[in-house]
Amino acid sequence: MPQSKPRARLFVGQLNFGATEEDIRAIFDFYGHVLSVNLLHDKSKNRSKGSAFVEYGSTSEADCAIRSLHNRYYMERDKPLQVSYCERSELISDFGWQQALQLHQENSANPPPPERPISPQVRR
Repeated sequence: MPQSKPRARLFVGQLNFGATEEDIRAIFDFYGHVLSVNLLHDKSKNRSKGSAFVEYGSTSEADCAIRSLHNRYYMERDKPLQVSYCERSELISDFGWQQALQLHQENSANPPPPERPISPQVRR
């Protein structure tokens, strides 16, 4: 069985509660080829939780999305999108690791980054 390639997984918060996976893909596809979108649902309210996971095949695509959208893009909410590497991302760049560390230091509710950055260049 072929092994799947590692992915750069982003967490996205402050999405419009009415956003669909297609809406999110349309925004993030501009920065690279989106492999998957997983919109988180609140079953008790029968709507989106306003957050999702977006996966890219490379850290360069993920970094571009973070630099372009984090704290810059509003999706019909009073706060801009929050975009960072997911704590369980298989790939994370040095930039992404530093950004996740900064977000954790600013707000301890944000998960800390993995112990060390993992990128295709340093994988063995």
